[in-house]
Amino acid sequence: MNYRKTLNINKNAVANSFSKAADHYDQFAQLQRDIGLQLLHPRSDGNVKAILDLGCGTGYFSEKITQIYPHCEMTCLDLSAAMLAQVGKKNLVQVTCLEGDIDHLPFSANRFDMIFSNLVLQWSEDLPLCLQQLKACLAVGGTLYFSTLLSGSLNELTQAWKSVDLQPHTNAFLSLESIKNALQQAGFTKLTITTETRILSYQSVIAVMRALKGIGANHVHGHRAVKISGRNLIKLLEQGYLPFVNGRGELNLTYQVCYVEAQK
Repeated sequence: MNYRKTLNINKNAVANSFSKAADHYDQFAQLQRDIGLQLLHPRSDGNVKAILDLGCGTGYFSEKITQIYPHCEMTCLDLSAAMLAQVGKKNLVQVTCLEGDIDHLPFSANRFDMIFSNLVLQWSEDLPLCLQQLKACLAVGGTLYFSTLLSGSLNELTQAWKSVDLQPHTNAFLSLESIKNALQQAGFTKLTITTETRILSYQSVIAVMRALKGIGANHVHGHRAVKISGRNLIKLLEQGYLPFVNGRGELNLTYQVCYVEAQK
């Protein structure tokens, strides 16, 4: 079964959303750190000399990876110049920052021994093509480690918005089957794939929306972002969220997470 689903993503708008969040991203990114730490397993493989942090954000994991591999050459690629500016503040001597798009990689073949990418590939317009490029720039025997979100993520917020209108206010995510098919199309055969469900809870609808905006993940493909304003809008969202209030009176927000280890 061939998987091929391309998205029309306004990459400038995505970059703008993340750039606006860059200064305060780390204040809101606990989930991203927890998932990234699950993805990052300290290794002592001395053959790892060139590493790509794909969609590096503020460089939180770039710094950790260079601590594990103190003699490696690290390339940090991100769509947002403001995020890369945050990486620069860490003064990581063996790191080169590069502004770029995950769907149009500028690297030569067999360039990296390891690629690390935490919660980034859900922003790809064409995942099989993106994975093909990643495989090409991996050295023989190199490994791609990535996490991404699966369908069902943000379901509570998606359903709550339906009490307001029928327009999409959250992005759709790929199924696990689609991820597997994309990996197969890219030519990866040595795969380890695991999944988990993470549920966060918030005090209010406004807190939910602020959390997404705080990490720059509030851009919805093909639609303008909706600002939370007006009592009627908030009341409608709160009403739509009622089925997803937990026993503590908090609002649940679910993330379906996929972890992949793929060797070339």
